[in-house]
Amino acid sequence: MIARRRLLFGVVAPGLVVYLRTALAQDARPLLGVLSPASRESAVAGLVNVPFAKALAELGWTHGRNIEIVERYAGGDEHRLEVMAAELVALRPRVMFTNTNAAAAVLARRTREIPIVVGPAGEAVLLQLAGGSLARPKGNVTGFVLTSPEIDAKGVALLVQQMPSLRRIGVLVNPSNPGTRAYPAPLRPGAGGAQLLRLEATGVADIDAAIARAGAQRVDAIFVADDAQIAASPVVRKRILVFADAARLPVVSSHLNFAHDGALLAMGPSIPVLAARAAGYVDRILKGARPADLPIELPSVLTTIVNRRTARALGLPIGADLLLRADEVIE
Repeated sequence: MIARRRLLFGVVAPGLVVYLRTALAQDARPLLGVLSPASRESAVAGLVNVPFAKALAELGWTHGRNIEIVERYAGGDEHRLEVMAAELVALRPRVMFTNTNAAAAVLARRTREIPIVVGPAGEAVLLQLAGGSLARPKGNVTGFVLTSPEIDAKGVALLVQQMPSLRRIGVLVNPSNPGTRAYPAPLRPGAGGAQLLRLEATGVADIDAAIARAGAQRVDAIFVADDAQIAASPVVRKRILVFADAARLPVVSSHLNFAHDGALLAMGPSIPVLAARAAGYVDRILKGARPADLPIELPSVLTTIVNRRTARALGLPIGADLLLRADEVIE
């Protein structure tokens, strides 16, 4: 009987050792939590999560081999965003990645210990979450700036340069976005002599009301500030552009996809480029860096897109200098 027991343990023990080694190896893999405010199939997720995942893979991180990645998609639901942020924090990941002002703020409220890389969000929100210093974040948040008043003012200036006779420009913002709370005042340096009128919409539900106000105020053009619920929403963009086309109004935005959909001009940073750069920050944190070691980066390059087809439809000439320096001209 004793001999049989010894034999049994002799057979089982090697298998048990292999199992334990595998379990320990899995436990040793760092955990990355990814919180997306959009749905997995949305255009926003395609702009952010896809290039982020690709860049992370190019840096050598493969899910199931040397890293575990847990993703949560809120589908545009603020309540789900809160719940999913809590779920991810409870898993105690080594680092978390997210984008947009809302998602960054939600994660930052949930933890002050786990490093958070934001790629991208607005300057005002990132500055606040970093404790007032972009160059040396004082908390657990770092990342990449997508929008700022300076960037948006350049877009307004670009519009005015092409249409110096403009008198009233509607500035469409999301009142829930803290980065545009003070608009349009910060954009006035780029407006020349044009009056800037604030238009508000939180998304699909009230964009038609905002458009109606634009018509009632007889604006000559519309500037759309980049925002996850407004400029980044294909549905909202379409409604704005249908109205603008009927009213023969030029539209300018800091969200580049607007020009692809029919806006006259777009000037801003590339979201996929910033998301890919965010993967580099995640890589450095996984290798031992702290958020304080990683300055929050302002966009170093702005992309300018001119939709010449829209210009012709509106009967607007586009200056040769703009066409020469444009990164893309849509014919």
